Amino acid sequence: MKTMRILGALAACLLSTMALGDNIYKYRAPDGTILFTDQASDRVSRHYTLLSVRKGWTYHARHLTEAQRDQFDRHTTQAATAYDVDPALIKAVIHAESMFDRYAVSRVGAQGLMQLMPETARQLDVSHPFNARENINGGTRFLAYLKGKFNSLDDILAAYNAGEGNVRRYGGIPPFAETRAYVKKVKQLRQRYASQFIAGLGDAQPVVAAR
Repeated sequence: MKTMRILGALAACLLSTMALGDNIYKYRAPDGTILFTDQASDRVSRHYTLLSVRKGWTYHARHLTEAQRDQFDRHTTQAATAYDVDPALIKAVIHAESMFDRYAVSRVGAQGLMQLMPETARQLDVSHPFNARENINGGTRFLAYLKGKFNSLDDILAAYNAGEGNVRRYGGIPPFAETRAYVKKVKQLRQRYASQFIAGLGDAQPVVAAR
């Protein structure tokens, strides 16, 4: 179907994050093989051609009030129900990506709460990336797509950060310091928010993050 083709193309892209950290370098080997690594060109054989450099993600903790953390919970819960994704996971990704700043823009152009690149936003039918509801729906839709592609939460988060292709290439979390730190931080944040949403669901079944 058209939707799945669009999402398939989207999964090959990298969803950039708000903060900057280790770079991810893309090289082409003499035989045409593509290599992704966090090693700069002076650490890689001169026979490899540098194709691109992607700025990485780091987490800079800062104080957030309860009001700041909870201001988008209604949109988060609605998206979780619509796409069958754990609301605590969605909130954790928002926290890690933008610190709940709906107007956040990274140096490479990622926008909004779930830090969608402009092309990614268009593919996800997000016309207004700084609109909280639209951005959360778009990011959650992508998480749901990745949930259908991978069985583990680690792989889902690694693909959100570094791309589906990298997760498949390395058979799991890529060996990038950024991605490993990202997965660890989002899982920690998800644990923090889990009880909040479980309490709010009452007798309803919690929405799971992975099969």
